[in-house]
Amino acid sequence: MRQFFFFFIFLFVVGVTTGFAEPETRLQKGEGRDLVLATCTACHSEALVLKNHMTRERWDETLTWMQEKQGLWELAPDERKSILDYLGKYQGVQGTESAHFHGPSLYRYHYPPNPLAPQE
Repeated sequence: MRQFFFFFIFLFVVGVTTGFAEPETRLQKGEGRDLVLATCTACHSEALVLKNHMTRERWDETLTWMQEKQGLWELAPDERKSILDYLGKYQGVQGTESAHFHGPSLYRYHYPPNPLAPQE
């Protein structure tokens, strides 16, 4: 009987602690991170977010481009603001010389030319 008691206590503790587990991510903790993860990683990996460091305005342009050309759904104004606040703060251009910078931006104008496009 005592073994069952400890077994149920063990299951309870494991259940409670795993319910509060943080998502595995390399994105910095901060307000809006979960929304960024849910929105951005629906289409691509977080590595693409981590690779880019842009101003809030450029992130806003990028979100608009993704909505117009890449099928990103319409975001509620408060969701968009939260995403842009997070990206501007944690994936902005400030501090890009630090160890967290992974190279040049992959912004849409920096993509290599399409090899299937007609040549001039």
